[in-house]
Amino acid sequence: MDGLIQEKVRRFEEFVDLPLKPDLVHAIAERDKVFEQQEVFSNLRRNIENLEKNSVPDTQRIFVDIGLGFHVEFTWSEALKYISVKEESLANS
Repeated sequence: MDGLIQEKVRRFEEFVDLPLKPDLVHAIAERDKVFEQQEVFSNLRRNIENLEKNSVPDTQRIFVDIGLGFHVEFTWSEALKYISVKEESLANS
């Protein structure tokens, strides 16, 4: 009986160690990437809102990195709309 239990425990530990732990490590890494992206967009939103409040001259348009090395010129309101869409997309991923 003890041998059967030990064998089941060994097989369960093997199952956890082989397929599940690497999947968990990968999932955590992907989650961390999303959190980092959310923080970047949150900081960008805060910076744009601060620019609007403080009336910094000559900042009617800003360039936002949208990924893959591409930048898009936005007005402040367009950038805030883009950020909202991107944050929602990241929250759902």
